[in-house]
Amino acid sequence: MGQISVVIASKVGPPFIDQCLASVAEQAAELGAEVIVVTPRPEEYGDRIKSLFPWVRIVSDPEITKIPALRRRGVEEASGEYVAIIEEHCSAAADWLKQTLAAFKQGNFAAVGGAITDYGYDRVRDWVVYFIEYNGALPPVTAGETDNLNDANIAYPRKLLLEHLDLLDDGYWPMTLHPTLLARGHKLLSVPEMVVYHRGPFDFFYYLHQRFLFSRAFAGVRAQNQSAVRRLAYLVAAPIIPLLLLGRIARTVIRKRCRVGEFVRSLPLTVPAVTVLVAGEWVGCLLGPGNALTEVE
Repeated sequence: MGQISVVIASKVGPPFIDQCLASVAEQAAELGAEVIVVTPRPEEYGDRIKSLFPWVRIVSDPEITKIPALRRRGVEEASGEYVAIIEEHCSAAADWLKQTLAAFKQGNFAAVGGAITDYGYDRVRDWVVYFIEYNGALPPVTAGETDNLNDANIAYPRKLLLEHLDLLDDGYWPMTLHPTLLARGHKLLSVPEMVVYHRGPFDFFYYLHQRFLFSRAFAGVRAQNQSAVRRLAYLVAAPIIPLLLLGRIARTVIRKRCRVGEFVRSLPLTVPAVTVLVAGEWVGCLLGPGNALTEVE
C-alpha cells in the first residue's frame, strides 16, 4: 500500500484531465502513489484515459453524478494512508505530493492544502474564473493553522474521511465536512509550498451556467441548516451582495499583490459573473438545491 492516493473526479474530460494526469505522473511514480480517476462517463472514456495513462486506476459509475460523491467513491477505493484531492481543471506542481506528505509530518492535521496559482491565461474570461473561484487560495497563502482550505488542492488522512462518509456526498467538503472537523477540535493546515495551477480555457457562457448551478447547490445545502430569519435576510439583501463580493475579491487581490492588472482588466466580465453567482445563491436559498449539483462539472 502506498502512503498517499490521488483522487480526481472527472466529468469535463480532455484536455483538462490529460493535463492534470500528466502533471502527477512522475511524482506519483517516484512515491509509489496510486492515482484514481472516478467518472460517471461511459466505459469508453475510461478506456481512453487508460490507453494514455496505463498506471491510472479508472472507476466508472454512471449513477454517481455529483463531484463530491465521485470523490467519496475515490476515497472508498483508495489504499493510501492519505488521500490527495486535485480538481481536473488543475495541474500539480512537480513537488506537490512531496510537499503534501511533508505537511502531515508537521502535526496531527485533519487536512492540509495550499495555493492555487494561475496559469498565465491569454484570455480575460479565464482570469474571471480564476479570481471568482479561487480568490481564497490566491498566492501567497499564509502558512499555519486555518479554517479555510480550497478543495481543488487538499489532502486528508483517509481514516478520517472514512469516519465521516455521511458528509461527503451532498455538498462540497469545505461546506459540509470542514465545519464538522473544526467543531470537533480538528486542525487544518495552510501550506504555501503545496501548489497547483488552475488552467483554462473556459467558454464564458459555459462558466456562467456552471457558476449558477454551483451557487444554487451551495446555497441550497447551506440553507437547510439556517433559520428562516437568516434565509429571509439573505433574500432581501441579495441586490447589494455582488458589490460586497466584488469588494472582498478586490481587497484580497490588492493585499496579496496578486495579478492586480489582470483583475482590473477582467472587471467588465467579473461584474456580471458575480451577479450570476448571487442569483444562483438566491434561487438555492429560496427553492433549495434541486438537481443543480448533478449538473456541476
